[in-house]
Amino acid sequence: MNLPAKKYEIIALKSKCEEILEEMQNIGVAEIISLKMDESEVDESEFEEEKNKAELRLAEMRFAKSFLKDFAEKDGFVSNLIDSFFPEKKKYSLEELQNLVDSGRMQEVVETCNKLEKGLNKIKAQRDNLQREIQELRKFSGISVSTIEDFENFSVFVGSIGRDKKEDLMDALREKSIFFHIKWGGEEESNRVGFYLVYPKEDDEMEDLVKNIGAKEETVFWNRHPKDLLSEKRKEIKELERKESEKIKEAEEIADEIPKIEALIDWYRWKLDKYKTFEDGEKTHNYFYLKAWIAEGKVGKLKDAMEEVTPYIMINEIDIEEDERPPVMMQNEGLMESFETVTGVYGAPKSDEPDPTPYLAPFFAVAFGLALSDAGYGILLMAISFLMGKKLKDSKAFFNLFVIAGLFTVLAGLFTGTFFGTDLFEGLRIVDAVDSPIEVLYLVSVFGIIQIFVGLLVGFFWHLKQGDKNLAFGSKGGPIIFFLGIGFFALLGEFAVLVGSVLIMVLLTTIFSNEKNLLKRALSGFGSLYDLIGYFSDVLSYSRLLALGLATGIIAMTINMIAGIFMEMIPVAGLNVIVAGLILVFGHIANLLINALSSFIHAARLQFVEFFSKFMEGGGRRFKPFSKQGRFIEIIKK
Repeated sequence: MNLPAKKYEIIALKSKCEEILEEMQNIGVAEIISLKMDESEVDESEFEEEKNKAELRLAEMRFAKSFLKDFAEKDGFVSNLIDSFFPEKKKYSLEELQNLVDSGRMQEVVETCNKLEKGLNKIKAQRDNLQREIQELRKFSGISVSTIEDFENFSVFVGSIGRDKKEDLMDALREKSIFFHIKWGGEEESNRVGFYLVYPKEDDEMEDLVKNIGAKEETVFWNRHPKDLLSEKRKEIKELERKESEKIKEAEEIADEIPKIEALIDWYRWKLDKYKTFEDGEKTHNYFYLKAWIAEGKVGKLKDAMEEVTPYIMINEIDIEEDERPPVMMQNEGLMESFETVTGVYGAPKSDEPDPTPYLAPFFAVAFGLALSDAGYGILLMAISFLMGKKLKDSKAFFNLFVIAGLFTVLAGLFTGTFFGTDLFEGLRIVDAVDSPIEVLYLVSVFGIIQIFVGLLVGFFWHLKQGDKNLAFGSKGGPIIFFLGIGFFALLGEFAVLVGSVLIMVLLTTIFSNEKNLLKRALSGFGSLYDLIGYFSDVLSYSRLLALGLATGIIAMTINMIAGIFMEMIPVAGLNVIVAGLILVFGHIANLLINALSSFIHAARLQFVEFFSKFMEGGGRRFKPFSKQGRFIEIIKK
């Protein structure tokens, strides 16, 4: 149902403002509109200090989570996929959270994460430097450039060249027909090879020749044999890897603290929400003044809690301004809560519109069942949804929706006699959708007429409740009479009944038109005949249920046929059974997933377009309570 929100003012001593905001956050029944307080009574320095401390702690916790997530034990792909869509929140009481904050354990974890990150970054930087040095040294392994001296009559060029250019360099040197001495180095796996070249000093062209072929002059930064240095550098890398492993192991050990870190992320985020509300308040004199939306029936709970904080508090209902639209609070219990998932896809109704959830529930379930229409798929969908609801308790309402939808799919499957594309329940079959699709088309059309008729009735009685008789009788009364006429015409076969219903519709639209001019009244009455085209179009939209049901059944039969073909094609006994079994299992699961998604989308579309339009516009704003709604945790309330 749709709980109307009412507007209240809360007035209390300024000194109690923070405590009252804290209690309001704990209860979570009010959406704050504005806050005013006395600037002279606010200790700005203390407030700013607390706010900065909360921001710092929040940043620290987010850093620790970000750092540790790479070291946490990885779940499987399926578990990660499920968790991304249906995250399970840890349960904490306020006392447990406060004890976690007071213990300081997470601050120790943050400090450890800081040290580990710095240590790992330092190791990475050292290793990168060593790798660069090793890369340079590898080019000169096998030669000792540290012993090369600049002779009086000779020059020395120390450089490296691509291994594929080595022979080109040698050919070019031989062509010069002068004295030269070259010593090659470099490990086999190195792309470039180092060398030193000794040549006469008077040869000014030698250096240019070498460089033109692709050689690069190298700066020698060591004074020992490269092979010895390489060995030492590699030992240093192994030592760094050992230290890195120790730090990674330490990080893995504290990665189990991530759930507690997430709890404190929510905790400090709530504190910042409170301080932001406090900070954004306008200043007034000697007291704080707060306006809030509160759900009807919840103000008593708020008053009781506030009076425990201070007896000097006033909570009064105030008028809603003309341009204000109260937020919407939908509250459904039991199985109806599951169908809020469907309403949530569409959005919220306006505050002066009915909650569509109780009205759409039976129609959505039937539409889903007709669209999927296979008893085997219905049983499988129920089983999967039931088990998922047991495992993921926070998302139980969502999975209950598909338990109910699966039940109606089973009933539709019994109605059409299908079970995983077979005729297992042929004896219970009432209609064959493949052989007699027209009969099913009649069925879904009647279903559509009934739902549209119910939508008009909901709109009629809701407008009457709002005191708008013209809209009730003029907009909804006429079409209601018309659909009644269709029903009586179908039962009695009297065409006059149908004509009479049309005339009554025109008459009602004319009488209850908001137009003052008589001619415009008459035109609006006859204009309602044009609306009949829209109603026929709405009814035809329900034919999609026939198409979806046929698609599911035909694909299921095709999967069975393919499995049967492979059974006959494969001559090896046992192997043919395994292959056919895999085709059946994966084929039917894929068919169920695809067509269950299609059934949800199209069953929901029928509610949004053909049903909701008869009694609501939508576009309302959901109630956003000032509360401790956690991303990672859920507060256990007393």
